[in-house]
Amino acid sequence: MARNDLRPIDRFIADAAAGALTRRQVMQRGAALGLSASALGMLLRGATPSVLAQEAAPSGRIVISLSAEPSTLENWNAYSLDGHPVLRNIFEALLNRDPATNELVGELATAWEWQDDRTIRFTLREGVTFHDGSPFNAEVAAEGVNYTWSAENAFDITQFMGPQISAEVVDEMTIDVSAAEPDPILPARLYFAPLPNMVQVNERPDSLPSEAIGTGPYQLVEWARGERIVLTAYPDWWGNADPEAAYGAQSILDVEFVWRPESTVRAAQVNAGEAQIARFLAPEDCMTTPVCEEAPSVETIFLRLDTMHPVMSDIRIREAIGLAVDKERLVEQIFGGGQVAAQMVGPSAVGYNAELTPLGYDMERASQLVQEAAADGVPIDMEITVAVRRGAYPRNEELGEYVANQLNEIGLNARTEVIEHAAYQEQYVMPYDEIPEDRGWIGTLGHGNEMMDVSQTFSGYYRCDGGVSTFCDPEIDEMTAETSVITGDERAAALAETTAAFMAHIPVIPIVHLPFFYGLAADLVWTPRLDAFMLVKEMSYSS
Repeated sequence: MARNDLRPIDRFIADAAAGALTRRQVMQRGAALGLSASALGMLLRGATPSVLAQEAAPSGRIVISLSAEPSTLENWNAYSLDGHPVLRNIFEALLNRDPATNELVGELATAWEWQDDRTIRFTLREGVTFHDGSPFNAEVAAEGVNYTWSAENAFDITQFMGPQISAEVVDEMTIDVSAAEPDPILPARLYFAPLPNMVQVNERPDSLPSEAIGTGPYQLVEWARGERIVLTAYPDWWGNADPEAAYGAQSILDVEFVWRPESTVRAAQVNAGEAQIARFLAPEDCMTTPVCEEAPSVETIFLRLDTMHPVMSDIRIREAIGLAVDKERLVEQIFGGGQVAAQMVGPSAVGYNAELTPLGYDMERASQLVQEAAADGVPIDMEITVAVRRGAYPRNEELGEYVANQLNEIGLNARTEVIEHAAYQEQYVMPYDEIPEDRGWIGTLGHGNEMMDVSQTFSGYYRCDGGVSTFCDPEIDEMTAETSVITGDERAAALAETTAAFMAHIPVIPIVHLPFFYGLAADLVWTPRLDAFMLVKEMSYSS
C-alpha cells in the first residue's frame, strides 16, 4: 500500500518508527491523533499499532490557573480574556485557526466560499452533536449566528462586528452568512464567535450564564463559583473520528480551571504540582516554574482616554499624558519584554503602520503643555481616574499607579482605582454618547486583534459608534468606512493610512505589544498560540 493511502495515524506510526520525527514531534502529533501519553511512550519504545490502539482513550487531569474567573459561560463571552480559556474548549465556531500556521481552517464548517462581496456559503460538518445530544445542522447554525450577532441582544462581542451579520439556511447542511455591507474580514469575525446550543437558548434561556452546552471536545461538569470550573472529555465529540480535521485530540480526560489574581500564587501552584499551566505570569515568576514559555501575542497594552472629559478633550493634555509615560521603562521593568507600541495593533495585523513612532518621554514638555492648556482655561484640577480592571494582565495595578503618579507630576489631578471585572466591563462598553462628561477615565487596557486586521480595531475604538470607543470624529468615521471594504494589494496601505489619521488625534496611548508568559509543568507538551486560545485538545503529557 502506498504511503498516501495509509490512515493518518498509520502514517504517523510509520514515520515515528523510521526515526523521521523528533521526540517532541512524536508527542505533539501523537496527541493530535488521539494517542495518550502512555501510548506515545510505548511507541517511542517500539510498541506495535495493535498495542497502541488499546491506549488511545483520554486519561489524566490538567489544572489551569487563570488570573480571573469568567463573568458568564454564555457562548458570546468566548471573545474575552477571562472567557475564552474555558469556553473555547466547550463551544466551537464555524472556523478556527491552524495552531502552527495561524491560517483559518474549518471547525464546524468543512468548506466555505464567497458568493459575492457580502455573502459566504458554508458547508457544515456532519455527525456533530451538542453535549446534550441535540444535533447540529444548518437550522441550528444559522439561528446561532443570528442570535450571537443580534443587534437586539447587543452582546459585548458585537463590539467586534463591522456591518451587521446575519445567516440563513440553504439546505440541511449549508448556510449563507452575510454582512449588511461588504466586509472582507467576515470569516475572521466568525472564527471569533463560537455557536450556542439553540435548544437551550429557546427552551432554557435562564440556564445560559451558568450551564455551557456546546459541541466542543470538553463538556461542563461543574462551576463552583469563586472556586473552580471542571470539564471532562465529551465522548461523542466529532473530532474523535477525525482528529486530523480537528487539529487536536482528547489526550487529557479531565480539566479544571482555577483563578488566582496574584502572578506569584499562580506560579507557586505550578511549582507545587497543584496546576500544570499558569497563564499570564510576570516574567520573573514565570522563570521560577519548571518550563517558562514566552509567546508572542496579538495583545497591545494601551491607555484609553475619555476624550469627552473637559480636561482630556484638549489635545495638548492628551499629548502631555503620552509624553509623561516612559514606555521603554515600562516595557523593560513592568512587562518584562515586548515591543514599544505606536498603535493599537502589532505587526501580525493587516494594516499595521510601520512608519508610526511612539510619543517620546519628556516630562518637561508634558508639564509645559499642561500649563499652556490651563492658561487657556482648561480645568486641569478636575479629577482624572486611572481605571484598572483587576486581574486583567500581570502588573496592571502597577501600571495604573505609575500613570497616575506621572500625571500628578506634570500638574494634572489623577488617582488610581482598581475595579472588579463586572463593574469595569459595564463602564468599558458604555456607548460614547452615554459616557458622562465628568467620568474622566484613563482605562489601562489590553486590545487583542485576534482577527489580525486593523479594521477590527476600527469597529471597536476608531469610530463614533465603536463598541468601546471614547473618541468621535466624523472624518475618521468616513475613512474607516471607505478603507474597511478595500480588498487586494491596496488594503494594507489604506488601513495603515487610516490608523495614522486616528493616532494623530491621540485618543489612546499605546504602550507595548505584549508577550505572554506561561509557566508549565515539566511533563506538559503544549505550544502557546498567537491568539492565546488555550485548547486542551492541543495539549498532552510526555510521561
